[in-house]
Amino acid sequence: MANGNHCMYFVKRKKRFCRMTVGEGKDYCGEHRQDIADPEDSGDRRVKCPLDPTHTCYQSKLRKHLNVCNAKRELDVQPTFIVKGVNLDEEVIVASPHVPLSQLDGSVLEAVIRKIHSAYDKLPDISQAILQHDVLKSKLRDETCGSNVRKHLLQNASLLGHLEQAGLVHDDTCFIEFGAGKALLTYWLGQIIKDKSNSCVLVVDRSSHRHKNDNKLRKEDNRLVIKRIRADIADLRLNQVLEIQPIKYKVGIAKHLCGTATDLAIRCLTKSMNNEPKVDVRGLVLAFCCHHKCEYSSYVGREYLRQCDFTANDFSVLCSIVSWATCGCRLKGKPQLDNVDWSQKLDERELIGRKAKTLLNWGRLFFLQSIGFKTELFYYTSTDVSLENMCIVATRDLT
Repeated sequence: MANGNHCMYFVKRKKRFCRMTVGEGKDYCGEHRQDIADPEDSGDRRVKCPLDPTHTCYQSKLRKHLNVCNAKRELDVQPTFIVKGVNLDEEVIVASPHVPLSQLDGSVLEAVIRKIHSAYDKLPDISQAILQHDVLKSKLRDETCGSNVRKHLLQNASLLGHLEQAGLVHDDTCFIEFGAGKALLTYWLGQIIKDKSNSCVLVVDRSSHRHKNDNKLRKEDNRLVIKRIRADIADLRLNQVLEIQPIKYKVGIAKHLCGTATDLAIRCLTKSMNNEPKVDVRGLVLAFCCHHKCEYSSYVGREYLRQCDFTANDFSVLCSIVSWATCGCRLKGKPQLDNVDWSQKLDERELIGRKAKTLLNWGRLFFLQSIGFKTELFYYTSTDVSLENMCIVATRDLT
C-alpha cells in the first residue's frame, strides 16, 4: 500500500508504488494521473517535454518547465569548469578490447592468474579499520532503520571516522564528494563541519536526482555552503569552479565510486594541483567499487602494473577476474562429479578475484605515493555489510 502523501500508482516494472509526492487531496502524481481514469483530473492534460520526451509536464506549465528542465543544460553553453575530456590521459593507449573469460584461451587466463598471485604475495597485509563517528551514533541506535539503510549508515560512519582520523576535517576546507548521487555521505559530513569556518561542500554527479540530501542539509542549516555540479568527472576542471577558489584546502571524498570514475576523480584532484589557479589538495578518502568497469586508458596505476609484469592486454583479463570476488557464485547448475570439490573451486575463484581487486587498488596507492601523498589502504567495513569493503586514505603535508 502507498502511504502518507505519496502517489497510489503501482509501478509494475519496479514492483512497488510510485514514490512521488502528491498535492493535497490528490491520490496520484501528475505523471501517473494520465494513466488512470482520475475523476479528480481538472482537464489540464500532460504533454511530452519537447527537450526530453521521456518525461511529461502539464500543458499549462510547459513554458515554465522548459526554463528549468534538466535536459536544457545539455543545450546551453557549458560553464568554464566543464571541458570535454580534460581529465582523460593525453597518452595514446593501445589495449585489447574486453573479451569474456569464457572465450579466452586457457593458457592466457592461467598466465594472468600466476601474475596475480606473484604480485599479491609481495604486498604487505592490509589493516582492517572499521571506525565509527559520533555524528551517526544516535541514528545507528534507531531500531526502525531497515537493514539496507543501516548498511549505508555503517559505511558512512567508518568513512567519516577515517576522514577525522586522517586529520582532514579543518576550517577553510572544501570537501568534494565525487559521484555523490543523493549525497547521503555529504549530509552526514555537513553535520560535522557546520561549525567550521569558511568551509563548504562541492557535490559532483553526472545525473540529476530527486530527494537529494544536500537540499535537506541546506534547509536544516542555511549557513553551510553547498554547491552541486552536474558533470562527468572526466570533464570537470576543478580549479575553475569559482565558488570554491577562495577556500584554501580541498579534500576529496567518495563512497563506492564506480570503476573508472575512481581514477578520474584522482586525476581531477591531482591535475588541479598543477594547473592555474593551483588547488591545495590536502587529501582524500575514497571507497572503491566495480573494478570490472575500470579502463586502461584512465587507470592511474599503469606504472605499478608494468612493474608487476602485467601488459596492457592483461588489463581487461584482470578486470574480468575481479568479478569473481563479488559475483555470488553458487553450486547451482554445476555438474556433480565425485572427484571435483566445486565448493573449493569457487572459494579459490573468490580469493583470486579479491587479490586482483587489491592489486588494482594498490596501483592507485602507488600513483598517489609517487606524487607526494602519504597513503594507506584499509578494510573500512566488514564483508557482511559490503563486499566492496576497501578504501584508500591519502594525505599531503601542506605546511
